[in-house]
Amino acid sequence: MLSNQILKAMIDACENAKTVLRKAAIDPSDQKTLDITFWPSMAAEWLGRSPRWLAKLESKGKLPSPKITSNGRRYYTLEDLTHIREAGDIKMGKLPEERAVVVAVQNFKGGVSKSTTGKHLADYLALRGYRVLVVDCDPQASMSVMFDANIEGLVDETHTLSNFLSPRFDEANSFKKTIKRTAWPNIDICPANLGLQDTEWEMTATIEEGPDAIAEAFRMLRMGLEEVRLDYDVIILDPPPAMGFLGVNTLTAADGLLIPVPARQLDYLSTIHFMQTCREAMELVSRFDTSIDYGFIKVVCTMFQPNRTNEAQMLQVMEKTYAGQMLSTPILLSEEIKNAGIQMSSIYEINKPYGSHQTYIRCRDNLNMVFREVEEDICKQWPSRASRIGTSKLTEAA
Repeated sequence: MLSNQILKAMIDACENAKTVLRKAAIDPSDQKTLDITFWPSMAAEWLGRSPRWLAKLESKGKLPSPKITSNGRRYYTLEDLTHIREAGDIKMGKLPEERAVVVAVQNFKGGVSKSTTGKHLADYLALRGYRVLVVDCDPQASMSVMFDANIEGLVDETHTLSNFLSPRFDEANSFKKTIKRTAWPNIDICPANLGLQDTEWEMTATIEEGPDAIAEAFRMLRMGLEEVRLDYDVIILDPPPAMGFLGVNTLTAADGLLIPVPARQLDYLSTIHFMQTCREAMELVSRFDTSIDYGFIKVVCTMFQPNRTNEAQMLQVMEKTYAGQMLSTPILLSEEIKNAGIQMSSIYEINKPYGSHQTYIRCRDNLNMVFREVEEDICKQWPSRASRIGTSKLTEAA
């Protein structure tokens, strides 16, 4: 049993290293905090207004004066944006009686930037003022780690997503109990843990119990989300990179699909297989539930390097074959995103760029353009917002 001893020693060493890395990467207090600030022009951009509009509200006494740096520059915090929206009657998201839009960021292929795209989308929407719930359905828990969820602390916790989905557990019969707060005031998370892998096997066992049990197992997540569809504007699902029971659960729960695909031949071919499998899975589920349908299916090109001829050519192929279903702006490969990921953060969570300020701004503006398109697709799902899509821009004149 020497192999077991070697594996145990490796696991112990990795666990110790993980603790050290986590403390170094996140915060000396061992808990992620946000310290995001915005100059007036950037604050106005996220509010969808102009700096002049902000100054006008302040001059009328509707807003307190902004904070001032030691060198006299005005700035705002994340909390300030919330207060400004309230004072300026800027209403984002849905009406109280409308339901949250559920978006699955899904692809089988590893290394396509699935979780990174989902994380940046969640942060973007939060900065825009939407109430966001992130549901991590991947046993690898990458999304949960980026939101600083205490994965280790969930091992013995009863109220987790794995327990909620498991046929063995009755105690976790409320999906709401699986939800945790994050450092973001308007983002909550249902974190993943390693127990999801066991849950996948347990759900597979329902095959022996007949069609009704299979149908219920396929729709467990969808039924759980019904508890909170009025509490949030957008629910983002981070599925596992496989089409097992967990993968089918995310497909049946979603209102829209965002499929990240790098402009590389292998990834493109793999995505064809993914789409075929999705279609087959949906045809199977439709035997039990005919109400499942998507408001939108969009492909986003990720990690794109426009100066590489083969990628530029592959992008042209993607634009032709995904005609009408592809976002017009690809996510550019950036060291800023990579370096932020090392710190378990998104571009939107850092104030000081790792490279030049110009590179950081270019990266952030690129992401804004991408997610602005996704935001429009989301808003089209709400009757109260659909008619205003054409007139709503990220930045408006005062």
